[in-house]
Amino acid sequence: MLTLRIRAATEKDQLLGIFFDSSMENLERTLGPTEAKAVRTEVLGSRNIVSFFRYPVADLLKLVDLGVQRNKTGARGYDGAISEFGRAAVNYFFDSQAGKMMSFLSGDEPHRLMASSPSAYKAVTTFGERTYERVGPRSGRLVCQGELLGPAWMQGVVQQALLKAAKVTARVRMEVRNASGTDFTAHVEW
Repeated sequence: MLTLRIRAATEKDQLLGIFFDSSMENLERTLGPTEAKAVRTEVLGSRNIVSFFRYPVADLLKLVDLGVQRNKTGARGYDGAISEFGRAAVNYFFDSQAGKMMSFLSGDEPHRLMASSPSAYKAVTTFGERTYERVGPRSGRLVCQGELLGPAWMQGVVQQALLKAAKVTARVRMEVRNASGTDFTAHVEW
C-alpha cells in the first residue's frame, strides 16, 4: 500500500518538516544514530529540513519505508512499525508550543480533541480531507480521504493523541476503502 501512496503523491502534496523531525528521532531510537543518518542521506541527500517549511510527503514516505525495512529487530511487523512513526509525530507535536495550545484548548475531552484533528491536519498538510463524527459517549469515527500517510500511521496518531492529551487508552479499528490505503475510517473507542 505504501508504494502506491508514494506513486500517487504529487509535488503539491506536502507537509511540514516537523514530520521529518519526529521521524528522524524515531529512526534514531529504532536504528541507532549511524544507521538513521544513512537512511536520511539515502532519501534526502544533504538537504536540510526546517520544522515549519513544507516538503513533499513522498520523501517522508520513502524515509519511513526505508527505515522500517532496515530495522531488523522490529517485532511489531510493518504496519506496527509505521504506526510508531505516527505516535512519534504526536509526541513531537504535543511537545511544541502549537501542540501545547491545542492540548490546552481541547482539555481532556476526547471528542473535543478528535473534532479538532481535521483542522489541525489541514494546517500541517496540503493533502487529504478528514472529518470526525461522534458516534457515542465514548466512541467516534474519523473518516479520511486522500490521506497519503495511510491507515497505520493514522492509527498511531489517534491512539497516541488520545493517550497524551486526553489521558485515555483508545482502541482503533481501521476500515480501509481502497487499494492504496488513502481512503479509510478509523473507528475509535475509549
